[in-house]
Amino acid sequence: MTEKKTGLTRRHALAGAAGLGLAAPFVNRTALGQTPSGQIRVWTFMSAAGSSPREKVLKSIIDDFQAKHPGTTVVVESQPFQELETRYVAAIAQRRAPDLIWMRDTFLSLVVDRNALANLDEELTPEFRRDAIPDLFEAFARKSMFAGKRVSLPLWPSPAQIVFYRRDALREIGLTAPPLEWPKFIDAAASLTKGPRFGFGLPTSDNSVSAFLNIMTGFGPGIFDEATGRIDLTGAQALETAEVVRQLVSRKAVSNTLLNAMGDDIQDQFAAGRFAMAQAFAPRFQQFQQIAAGYDGKELAVSAWPSFGGRPPAVLLGPYWTVGLSPQSQNKATAVAFLEALYSRDASLRWARDAGLVPDRRSVLADPFFQRPEAAVSNEFQKLLAGQGAFTFPQRISDITRIFTTLNIALQKLIGTDAPSRTILTEAKATLGW
Repeated sequence: MTEKKTGLTRRHALAGAAGLGLAAPFVNRTALGQTPSGQIRVWTFMSAAGSSPREKVLKSIIDDFQAKHPGTTVVVESQPFQELETRYVAAIAQRRAPDLIWMRDTFLSLVVDRNALANLDEELTPEFRRDAIPDLFEAFARKSMFAGKRVSLPLWPSPAQIVFYRRDALREIGLTAPPLEWPKFIDAAASLTKGPRFGFGLPTSDNSVSAFLNIMTGFGPGIFDEATGRIDLTGAQALETAEVVRQLVSRKAVSNTLLNAMGDDIQDQFAAGRFAMAQAFAPRFQQFQQIAAGYDGKELAVSAWPSFGGRPPAVLLGPYWTVGLSPQSQNKATAVAFLEALYSRDASLRWARDAGLVPDRRSVLADPFFQRPEAAVSNEFQKLLAGQGAFTFPQRISDITRIFTTLNIALQKLIGTDAPSRTILTEAKATLGW
């Protein structure tokens, strides 16, 4: 497309960039007249043909994008979510990487350190940087900045691993929501155990989450060493966390035989009515409702994690999803245009309306939809995000999968053995080389 047809000369484009405080090289190719066209490849854990609420929204965004830009094709190449980042790094080394990559925030430093992400400040359109970036949730957007460069855009700013609970079960013991201090929570969880139903369900064998870590977040962000991302596994806070686990087991709130449960296992058993409360991945809320069989899905609700010592209820913002651009992309104009489409106000409203998520764009919360009863869950998520106890993982946290796996082995020992807590945690610390 010629400059005359676009109405935008290179000189004007550079002037616009300068007006935004950007150097001349930081100019998007689309702004210079390259119309999106051709094919791009997107790696994500979802399928564009899937039936989950999030997959349906993704499919609708792709369809609209391709209709708006005839001649474009968005190919979704679904990958196992626990291998996305490592597969992507390998693909970069072999020069076969996709154009866009979905990553967990806990793996951002791994990918950045291998020069596997483009600097989005050089690629996003000036309009998007002006209007959309400030509209994102600041805590999430800030974490995507490495050495002054924006390497990704955070998606679905919902709390990650939080507590799902059944209102009907809590009504049985005279509560409307789980208590938000651990001693009272343990009492409630024990009271909720009834027949084959346990008060609390925890994943204990998953390399992407750790219930031990989520319980420990009740002490606040100070549990992490900011420079290394490590936690003090033999300190007083870790030992008190271990004591919480032991009390949940001794009071039969947690099963001492369910020692190899993945997140999907907890989800399925929750659906069957085996748990009154459970650790769960927040963006799956609608999926939990849809598959509910042992209870009325309308009774499902969400809660922050209980705290220790009167601190604010805890919400660990991660692992969450974030999307980046390959520096090897041969079709950056189309890849960037589609990336921006994922974060349009309309797309943000769809993620909320059709998938029950908090919209990426904060301004969308002013939409009348959020005054309706069907927006109640999104509004609850928003309250959790805005709470004083919400925080992210440190930007750099090495060997995160190994940390989760090691902590889960410790969790299994705390649940299923009588070994001293200090011994179990000392072994975990030695395994990690801390």
